[in-house]
Amino acid sequence: MIDSIERMTRAECKASGSPRSPESEYFDQYPLTENDPKVTEIITSTFRNYFGAETVLDLGQVTASEDFSHIPDALRTPYIYWGVGCTYPEKYEQARKAGRVEQDVPVNHSEFFAPAIQPTLTAGTQALKVAALTYLAK
Repeated sequence: MIDSIERMTRAECKASGSPRSPESEYFDQYPLTENDPKVTEIITSTFRNYFGAETVLDLGQVTASEDFSHIPDALRTPYIYWGVGCTYPEKYEQARKAGRVEQDVPVNHSEFFAPAIQPTLTAGTQALKVAALTYLAK
């Protein structure tokens, strides 16, 4: 993404006749969060068994910046980063049916973000316990 931005910036400068090449300075960059394939397979399977396969979806690639991976990377520990849905089911389903999820479901940095406290809090807590017990239980 950074390469693309720099390429477009150089092209814009050249196209506009700028006498200098652009200079870029970056702040707040985070490492790529890459889920460990084996851990992801184990935890996803456990979540599907516990929560039901129809409720465990692939988060896919997101452009969010996370500092989460600094700690497991420093400890050379495999990890999985997952998300917990927090939109009222009726609101999400209405947006999904209209093909407007991205427009009508506010994300966590939006001033319109208002998560459903329940069942989000319970599901998130259960996910943490289930994941931990997957590795800690004998």
